[in-house]
Amino acid sequence: MIPLINSFNSIILFLLPVLLFFPDSSYGQIYGRCLDAQTGNAVENARIVHAEQTITTTSRSGHFSFKSDTIKKISVLHPDYKTMTEEVFPNRENFFLLTPSDRKIDEVTVSAPLLNYQSKKVPAGFSIVLKDTLHPSMSAIDIIEQSPGVVMQKGALNTGRVMIRGIGSRSPYATTRIRAYLDDIPLTSGDGHTTIEDLEMYNIARTEVVRGPSSALYGSGMGGIIVFHPDHSQPSSLSVDALTQYGPFDQTKALISTGIRKQRSIIKATGSYTQTSGFRENNDYERWNGQIMLRHLFGSHSLFFMANYINLDAQIPSSLDHETYINSPEKAAANWKEVQGFERYDKWLSGITLKSHFSEIIKNKLSLYLNHINSYETRPFNILDDKMLTYGMRNELTWQTEYFEMIAGGEIFSEQYNWKLFEIIDGNEGGLFANNHETRRYINIFAKTDIPVFDTWNLSAGVNIHYLRFRLDDEFTDEEDVSGTYSYDPVISPRIGITGELSENMIFFASAGHGFSAPSVEETLLPEGNINPDLKPEEGINYDTGLRGKALNQRLNFDLTAYYVSLENLLVTKRETEEIFYGINAGETRHFGLESMIRAHISRETSPVKIDFTLSHTWMDNEFTDFVDEGNDYSGNQLPGIPDHYFRGALLATTSGNSHLRLEWNHSGMMYLNDANTKQYGGHHLFHLKASQIIKTGNGMTWEWQGGINNVFDQHHASMVLVNAPSFGGSAPRHYYPGAPRNAYMRLILKLTK
Repeated sequence: MIPLINSFNSIILFLLPVLLFFPDSSYGQIYGRCLDAQTGNAVENARIVHAEQTITTTSRSGHFSFKSDTIKKISVLHPDYKTMTEEVFPNRENFFLLTPSDRKIDEVTVSAPLLNYQSKKVPAGFSIVLKDTLHPSMSAIDIIEQSPGVVMQKGALNTGRVMIRGIGSRSPYATTRIRAYLDDIPLTSGDGHTTIEDLEMYNIARTEVVRGPSSALYGSGMGGIIVFHPDHSQPSSLSVDALTQYGPFDQTKALISTGIRKQRSIIKATGSYTQTSGFRENNDYERWNGQIMLRHLFGSHSLFFMANYINLDAQIPSSLDHETYINSPEKAAANWKEVQGFERYDKWLSGITLKSHFSEIIKNKLSLYLNHINSYETRPFNILDDKMLTYGMRNELTWQTEYFEMIAGGEIFSEQYNWKLFEIIDGNEGGLFANNHETRRYINIFAKTDIPVFDTWNLSAGVNIHYLRFRLDDEFTDEEDVSGTYSYDPVISPRIGITGELSENMIFFASAGHGFSAPSVEETLLPEGNINPDLKPEEGINYDTGLRGKALNQRLNFDLTAYYVSLENLLVTKRETEEIFYGINAGETRHFGLESMIRAHISRETSPVKIDFTLSHTWMDNEFTDFVDEGNDYSGNQLPGIPDHYFRGALLATTSGNSHLRLEWNHSGMMYLNDANTKQYGGHHLFHLKASQIIKTGNGMTWEWQGGINNVFDQHHASMVLVNAPSFGGSAPRHYYPGAPRNAYMRLILKLTK
């Protein structure tokens, strides 16, 4: 580990003095660069305006220059970004970090790895979710479920499951088969588990969701990819945000965020505390978040560093049987309450990214990351004490001409995972009975090219080669040693896509691509502890096609996608007991669905009250095409745990006096609870009401009051279900995680700028 860190340091120390040589200047020149404040991408064709006259425009790399010996105040104008005005100085680098316009978000360039398109031209099911200024932001899961195709189930603030196009529903208590990033820092572990519930969302400017298998772009991940982009902008030299929030179930939240900008450097630091006792027994939750971001711009390069610290201490109420769910949803599962089950961890996430424009046609992005987790969890059946260290690097080299664009590169990922199991005696730690060390490593080699085929049509093709290997070392001194090495043949994942303009306001896209998800180490372990050498990764082909565009004089944005996923070697969790489970390959499934989203500006631009309406809808038909388990043939049955329909709508009214009122509606349809389709959950409707008022008091001070009522009609509902819930010792199966009853919150935000 230490040699690798030293190598990373050596790379950066070598690159910085070399790159600092790049910027050059001449007497009587004003020069600079325009970048997207949320992603760091160059902004092309921005107009540089002085005295109401356009002096020049930015190049493909975002650069501009013009002759002048004096300080000038200029404005940067671009139809997809908010106008920015600042003084610029001769013979000094001047940088503008532009914030995308909320109403032009479909025009901005996507920054998810290997995607370099305007969002409306991405050749795949794709969506951008902007920062939700009216949401209490207790969890990331409330943000990403605004994307069609995404179903988010939340058992508690520390227990969630993300499903995209029905993929990921087989995971018992967590998110698998989906990759996630915080900027360029992976949030997905080497065994495929993704945790996003503990992110602080206040400084997340936007979230990008790629729906469906995208292994040709990102490696292992059948469901898709989620990228969270922190807000890198800092328009003033100094800013301070302070937040306090109060809500039901002893809920409190406090946050302070500070940003400083000095010429070419920006530093932002955020600290927050979140606490609630929850509405159920054994449901206390306490979380500390800390984040520091540093961006330094020099010449054609930008260096970005980010570090996140998370401290979590949360109890686990677990799931309930049907009778308890209906009559006493506030109860915790009896066995978890008895031992006061909980999880506690410290987590560090850190990364550094260097973006370089070596010329107008060649650019490079180098990212290094280092993550560490130290965790302790008490369960009814044992105590898990584990530590994880992850490190790696990723490089993308882009060659862009007027005729084509090509991206090629690779990623190296390594993870060390140590876990111990202890007996639990009266809720306390007993004797050690398992001590294991896992090493997980993979390499991705990828390439993608985009070629114009007609004036307004573009062909995209890519391929990823994935090498995976892990080793299990049994360090417990007993009679049986289950150590072993497990690896796959290289997995090759191709992808092809096309986009084109059917008219000035309508884009057509279609794509086909291979996807796969490797099993976790736990899934490869048989009940006796040996590694199953015959277990195969899930593999499948995804096809999707759709339309994106605008109508009604560009007051209506729409996105319609139809998809079909054929999946084989489905990984199914088998349980011997509540604590012992393993994976098997269990046949084939097919996933068919329609995803739609509309955003409508109902009021006129000149109206004092602006009314906007959004609606996303997902219809899914997910079926076993070939699945026989323990002599039972489930072929033709629906996959359990996935609603057939999922709606999310919002009506937002905004006055010129900065008052906001929003009504939200969420509907989750019927879903089966087991493979036999003999049990089902009927679905639910939830309504939420939110309001805010912004008050500017002058001298750079702004107050914002927010409040809301969740579950306005007090709908009894399940916020998460456990598929194929086991029944042991004659007890009823526990399928249900009850959702919170009606509750309200208040929030106050103070913003100071200088």
